[in-house]
Amino acid sequence: MKKISLFSTIFVLACLVVQAQDSSGLSQGISFRNAVSSNMGVKFGSVYSFHPKENTVGTPYLYTDWGRLWIDSMDNKRVARSVVYDANIDLEKNMLIVKGGDGKAYAPEVNDVQAFHFKKGNEENAFVAMQLDGVHKFVEQLAAGKYRLVKDVKVTFQQADFVDKGMVQTGKNYDEYKKAYTYYLVKDQVPVKVSIRKKALLEALGKDPDAQAAARKFLNDYREPFDETAARLMIEAINK
Repeated sequence: MKKISLFSTIFVLACLVVQAQDSSGLSQGISFRNAVSSNMGVKFGSVYSFHPKENTVGTPYLYTDWGRLWIDSMDNKRVARSVVYDANIDLEKNMLIVKGGDGKAYAPEVNDVQAFHFKKGNEENAFVAMQLDGVHKFVEQLAAGKYRLVKDVKVTFQQADFVDKGMVQTGKNYDEYKKAYTYYLVKDQVPVKVSIRKKALLEALGKDPDAQAAARKFLNDYREPFDETAARLMIEAINK
């Protein structure tokens, strides 16, 4: 996607219109600037494809095609009736991408957006804005409530490094996008880095007796391996 300077507010409002559906299913044309952001910075691009490149493993995007996007919070206010967009997110750049009615991809400035969620098939992914190590970014929210469990992702691109020395061959003959995840337990807007281990999460709960009791009850009843799903379910149990 290329970035093009915008000449005036009138130009944006006249030309930058996306096709969308509201939550009642009524088709409508919505000014992208008014519906998503009060900022002027917008990147323009041609028809966008998220499918993996040839000879490449993995993807920097959340989905390999367009998902459906709802805005949940904007200007620090809950959005009761969001327009529904065809959208995706570039996890490597932490950049929201929305499909316009002209088939082009738009990356809006979303400084005024605090939360949104995607749906694609049976999958649903929620994202919230957060300050992590002094950087404002969107992270995936796995559990919400008094305690929130969020997941940050770092995407790295590794080029093919295959070397054939006859009797010895090393490296791989394909490019690859690799994802590494960091988890945070958030209370009162303060994120605490945690690992997906029972002990680490119990320690992060501190001296909250109700949370500790709910967490230990969940762990006593849970019979599956303790992974990301288990951690999410534990935090949801605490928040009930």
